[in-house]
Amino acid sequence: WVLREVIAQDLAKVVIATIKDDRALNALARAGAKQGDAFDMDVGGYVDESAGQPVRVKGVIEHLSSDGKGGVKAARIRFGRGNLLMLSPQLVQYMDPQSIRKDGVDITQFEVFAIKSRVHFRRGFDDNGFAKTILLVEPPGPFMGTVHLDALRYENLRVREFYPFSEK
Repeated sequence: WVLREVIAQDLAKVVIATIKDDRALNALARAGAKQGDAFDMDVGGYVDESAGQPVRVKGVIEHLSSDGKGGVKAARIRFGRGNLLMLSPQLVQYMDPQSIRKDGVDITQFEVFAIKSRVHFRRGFDDNGFAKTILLVEPPGPFMGTVHLDALRYENLRVREFYPFSEK
């Protein structure tokens, strides 16, 4: 959802950390991709419905991390106007900017950090003053992990007896 909007709105200096896409990483490994190669493929959109649809990203491979067995375990893709997409084989929650820096990203080049985390990021991005503004973004509809608890279907539970649905 966010990646699609970054591209559609031609935003600049955004880091997307991360999108889980082992299929894209495997395709890069099969193609023998290397740093500096062009990147043009659909990414994301297959984990579950809340991931949205795959998004076409055109850019340049900034970095590939080898898994030591001929595969690719992570990739950084430069795209658009100074943007960076971080691809990983699993779901990742960055909890502070230093973790992104440790993964080889010069965080001073970016003005917007789009990370996937419900609350774990607050100490590392908010409490220390790193983030001037925080926007919480969530896809529509019910899904595991939503903060919109009223969007979920409850069975075998009188939900109105419990916080935050109860009057007490």
